Amino acid sequence: MNTQELIVQARIEAELIEKWVAAGWLIPREQDSSRDYSDLDLARACLIRDLQDLGVNDEAVPVVLDLIDQVHGLRRTMRELLASLDGRHRDPRRPFM
Repeated sequence: MNTQELIVQARIEAELIEKWVAAGWLIPREQDSSRDYSDLDLARACLIRDLQDLGVNDEAVPVVLDLIDQVHGLRRTMRELLASLDGRHRDPRRPFM
C-alpha cells in the first residue's frame, strides 16, 4: 500500500508516518520515488497509534515494539519446536534433546 492508503487505514497523520519511518518503527520498501507499506507496517502503525493514545511516550515505544517482536519470535520458535516434535512417539520422561 502507498503512503496515502496507510494514512487512511491507520487513521494517522502523514507527519507521523515520516517520523516513525525516520525512527525505524516502520520500514517500508522503497520503490522508485515512493514507499510501499506492508500489512505488517499497517499493524505496527496501528499499534504505535494505540500505544501513544494510552500515554506511552516516544522513548518507550521502541522498547515496547522490541519486546513485542521478541514475543512473536519466541512464539514462532515454539511453533517450530512443537512441529518438529509432532508425531514423534517418545517417552515424556526423557528430556527433549
